[in-house]
Amino acid sequence: MASPATLEEIIRKECLPLKDCMLTVTDNNGEAAFLYFKEGELIEANYAALWGKEALAQIVTWKMAENTVAPLPLGIKRSLWDKLEFLLNPGLVPTTSGKLPALPAFAAQKTGPSSPYDRYKAISGLLKLLYIQRGKITVIYQDTANKAESENTDWLMEFAERVKSVGDTLGFGGCEKWAIETEKYQVVGLSHDEGYVTLLRRKDAFQDDLEAAVNAVIE
Repeated sequence: MASPATLEEIIRKECLPLKDCMLTVTDNNGEAAFLYFKEGELIEANYAALWGKEALAQIVTWKMAENTVAPLPLGIKRSLWDKLEFLLNPGLVPTTSGKLPALPAFAAQKTGPSSPYDRYKAISGLLKLLYIQRGKITVIYQDTANKAESENTDWLMEFAERVKSVGDTLGFGGCEKWAIETEKYQVVGLSHDEGYVTLLRRKDAFQDDLEAAVNAVIE
C-alpha cells in the first residue's frame, strides 16, 4: 500500500503546475487548512485563527488525509515571502558548500523577487516588523537574539485600527505614515495595501530616531 502523499508532494503535483490556486488539505483528525499560491509561489496559509508562518508551522506537521484544489480567491494578501523550501522545512540552512540540502523539486522553480520588506530589516536595533490588516497581525520579522517573540504587540493592532478609523471619519483618506513613542518603544507605521507595515524598536537614547531611519530607507 502506497504511503500517503506528503504536503511537499501534493504541492509539487497539484499546485505548482497551476501557478494560481487554493489548496485545501485535511489531516487524519479532520482538521482543514488552506494554502494560497500565486505565480507558482506560496503566498499565504490559514489554519483556524492562524495565518502565515504561524499557520504553516502547524500544517507541515500533519499527516495528510485529503486535499482539493480550487481557483485562487480574490483579495488574498501575501504574508509569506521566503522561498518554498524554507517555508516547508523550518530550520533549513545551507550546507557548507553554500548550497541548500537536496530538494530538487523546488530547485528548478523560478526564484522570486526578494521580499519588499528586506530593506527595513537592516535598520539598527529593529525588534519586530509586522503587517497589520483587518484585525490581524502577521509577523514578518522578529529579532530572536533579543527575545522579540516575548514582546506583546497586540496593542498595536488596536492602535492601527484607530488610525484608520480617524482617517475615514475625518474624510482625509488613509494615513500614509504614523509614528509613536511609548516608555519602552519607538513605532512607525507605513500604509501598505489595506493595512500597515509596522516597525517596532526598543527605546534607546543612543539610537537615532526610528522615523528618521525609516525615511532614510524609503528615500
